Amino acid sequence: MLMTSAVVMTCVVGHPTGLWSAPLSFAPPAEQAAPAAQEVAPLGQSGEAAASFSVEGGWAWQLRADIDNTGNGRFTHDRGHARLRGRIPLREDLELLLGVRQQRDNFGFSNMVAPWGSINTTQVDAALQLQATQRWQVFGGGMARWAAEEGGSLGEGFVGGGAFGAAYAITEDLILGGGVGIQTQIEDDLLVYPIVVAEWSLTERLRLSTSLTTGWANQTGGEIVYAATESIDIGVSAVFDYQRFRLSDDAAVPGGAGVTEALPVNLFVSMNVCQRASVTAFVGINAYGRLKTVDSAGRDVWARNHDPAPVLGIQGTIRF
Repeated sequence: MLMTSAVVMTCVVGHPTGLWSAPLSFAPPAEQAAPAAQEVAPLGQSGEAAASFSVEGGWAWQLRADIDNTGNGRFTHDRGHARLRGRIPLREDLELLLGVRQQRDNFGFSNMVAPWGSINTTQVDAALQLQATQRWQVFGGGMARWAAEEGGSLGEGFVGGGAFGAAYAITEDLILGGGVGIQTQIEDDLLVYPIVVAEWSLTERLRLSTSLTTGWANQTGGEIVYAATESIDIGVSAVFDYQRFRLSDDAAVPGGAGVTEALPVNLFVSMNVCQRASVTAFVGINAYGRLKTVDSAGRDVWARNHDPAPVLGIQGTIRF
């Protein structure tokens, strides 16, 4: 009932505002096509003088999957998250991007010793986007994340890092760019990773984008989206999801770290309920998955791949 009321209120108040889609990513250029020799619209800037925000929530389920080399060992996994994101113009060519995310992962293991149970993750991040020229945009920012099994110490599950890069509008239909990020890891060496930026309008209705990712090392991927109508998009996405967290003292590897890797490939439908609210539903398969525990010295204690498994979920977003 609370969510229904919020959606109704959002639909009847105000006008839509431009909103960045993710930290360290860029909105596609203006829809109007123009010869490549002409000036392109400024890259990635929303054009809004006022600050804008969004609240997002969702839940995803991975159904039962068999774990390799564990006899009859299997598990299920569900994830709920809530996220607040904001865009604050500092001047005409500079924007501050802020994000806060809370995530809960619940694992259910059967016919085996459970390596962990439920995981709590909190992340805050901030980034700047500078419109250096009509075609060039420069970005950079930092992130702090706390991730630990329930009963474990969130303080001991802290990681931090930063990233920077640039993107170039080749034409109004194609933006390419990249960067590099660096972050600490729980019971592991410093992680250095690439960032890929791609926004390509293949036709008036079809586009390829990497903006669904967080821009940090825990997710990277892309999507192809088809605008079926003015209010409905359909598409396919693939995201490599990497999570690392502190284990509790009661875990099979006390005080160590747990690691999950997944590659979900999904079909999705996204519908604009009104100008300020949207709902997305998806279904697909986790094509690859791996679970691992690491001791306090950084040594792998247990590592297993698991079979592909169905995934499904729903997500809603309100912009204001």
